[in-house]
Amino acid sequence: MCGIVGYIGSKSIESVLLVGLQKLEYRGYDSAGMAVLNGDELVTRKAVGKIAELEKLLKSSPLIGNAGIAHTRWATHGEPSTINAHPHLNNQKDIAVVHNGIFENYAKLRAELVDDGYVFVSETDTEVAPHLMDKYMHEGFSSEEAFVRMLKRLEGQYALAAISEKAERKIFFARKGSPLIIARGNNEYLLASDIPAVVPIAHEAIYLENDQWGYITPAGVTIFNGNGEKVEPAWQAVSLSVEDVDKGDFEYLMLKEIYEQPDVFERVLKTRLDDTFIHFPELKFNKDYLARIGRILIQACGTSLNAGMIGRMYLEQFAHISAETDYSSEWRYRNPLASGDSLVVGISQSGETADTLAGVREAKAKFMRVLSFLNNVNSTMARESDALIELMAGTEIGVASTKAFTAQVLNLLFFSLYVGSIKWLLPAEERRELLDEIRALPDKMRQILKSHERIKEIAEFLKDKNDTIFLGRTYNYPSALEGALKLKEISYIHASGYAGGEFKHGPLALVSDNVPVVIIAPQGDIRAKMISNLKEAQSRKGTIISIITEGDEEIKKESDFYIEIPKCAESLSPLLVAVPLQLLAYYTAIARGCDVDRPRNLAKSVTVE
Repeated sequence: MCGIVGYIGSKSIESVLLVGLQKLEYRGYDSAGMAVLNGDELVTRKAVGKIAELEKLLKSSPLIGNAGIAHTRWATHGEPSTINAHPHLNNQKDIAVVHNGIFENYAKLRAELVDDGYVFVSETDTEVAPHLMDKYMHEGFSSEEAFVRMLKRLEGQYALAAISEKAERKIFFARKGSPLIIARGNNEYLLASDIPAVVPIAHEAIYLENDQWGYITPAGVTIFNGNGEKVEPAWQAVSLSVEDVDKGDFEYLMLKEIYEQPDVFERVLKTRLDDTFIHFPELKFNKDYLARIGRILIQACGTSLNAGMIGRMYLEQFAHISAETDYSSEWRYRNPLASGDSLVVGISQSGETADTLAGVREAKAKFMRVLSFLNNVNSTMARESDALIELMAGTEIGVASTKAFTAQVLNLLFFSLYVGSIKWLLPAEERRELLDEIRALPDKMRQILKSHERIKEIAEFLKDKNDTIFLGRTYNYPSALEGALKLKEISYIHASGYAGGEFKHGPLALVSDNVPVVIIAPQGDIRAKMISNLKEAQSRKGTIISIITEGDEEIKKESDFYIEIPKCAESLSPLLVAVPLQLLAYYTAIARGCDVDRPRNLAKSVTVE
């Protein structure tokens, strides 16, 4: 979950590397560093904390060079410190390596290298790499041969880059599991963990396949596969713009992405919906196969799993398909049973989530077909799935997912309706009414966004609390889980989401005058049950924050605080409920002085187990 950047070109190398790191700071921000080759001399700079600390160091101690690598860290082995920060060096300090992932056999390699006389200065697994490369170079191998021999000794999933004084103006790279791209601009080349790091310099990029390795020089890019065979670079246009990865007029990227949701919905609607027909032009499965599916197993992590839980209900209601959900990290280990009519669904914003990707591979090993819902169609999951559905949320950089979540739910809804239409399950009039309501969602979202001042007032109340409970039922039980997750992620307030019916089976014991309860109670069949939950909490002196359909005077009178959403079908309410829950978490975090784009201990793309 770390970020890697590399550059060879005529621009100021420390500026290019620093900007690249800033664009990747969502991948880790407990320390940062860079190593640069200035002629045949290798020089490094490291700093603990956010990238701004490295920037300060470079102002007082600048770097000049013609090739370099840089890294922003999310710690896995060793606490955040200057010593544990990347790049890591060999003892002679003439080889530097940056690394994303985990070397699973590092302890064995470290013991071997210590026996050979190598001295380790850090607590990281990464440090074995420069020492291994150094070992093979001292045995007489060229820097390229030493790099390859080093790769053959490493076990685990990783992306890495290396430079050496013995290989002037050459950056070595390798990918095994963790993402890595190569990009080019005007007579300049870059490598990075993700595409935002190369904007606006690059106009073309290569998305490296698993087990590929190679090197960049001023003359170009050379790539080999795991068998050592040269691979012809497959360049693709970079369509991302500076505006896509910039905060614009917003204080934080997360707030920008919350406000982008109506536009995302309009983009999805324009692509997917034509009168009363739903289209998935990118979906490779034919209609006969989709009509035969009898069971869907959804596996995902975090926010994506919450979206999958809503999708499960859509599949059951609109497509009459038995569906189940599970954490990817658990699903892959519980020996899921395969059958001929089963489909595995993976959901991931990045398409690189380690546990979800492992779930895809587990499904493939059991000869099950895999459909993935992805925001990044150039990701590993996209390549390894049998079919994919593009979320079309646009680049999401904020660590706490917002627009990707609602895009996941919307696309799961459309997929369920699409399969249902193949089976002729939904009457034409009912279908038309539902699609008309879906078309109205963007404007209803914009209406909710205008209520931010009321939500700020609630956030001021919440900021001094240590615990919060979120309650929802049926479609909005996952909304309760997601609301609690958002509050935890960025404000550091402990929050728990529960199904309303389970409230009295234990969680009710937590309620007091210091533990507020968020009641998600839009109009629908389950509203009366949520009023019962409200009364249960109220009688224990719990402060009630309710999310209700506008005009619901009954619940409004019983609530200490309330947020209204426009009237909609109960099945669509999670798509609207998500917006005030996101804003509530955001403004509470701001009131507590938290950095919402860089929450402590978290990173955007979880590429390690």
